[in-house]
Amino acid sequence: MERFYVVNILVENRQNAYKQVNELLHNFADVIRLRVGYPVPDENMAIILLVVKADNDTMGSLSGKLGQIKDVKVKTVPVK
Repeated sequence: MERFYVVNILVENRQNAYKQVNELLHNFADVIRLRVGYPVPDENMAIILLVVKADNDTMGSLSGKLGQIKDVKVKTVPVK
């Protein structure tokens, strides 16, 4: 069963992790309904907000792979 999720991604080191995050998000583009990115170059970080419509397995795969990238923190919240 598919449902919506809100995913908050904090990239704490843009120089090291941003490319990996972008490549991974590209691989999951078919389930991402909204992506908003806020780069903070002065602090070498970025904040990314996603709205995703996926089943539990796909969402678990996405959040798990994001969480394995060094300097990336992820929080996923299911929407009703």
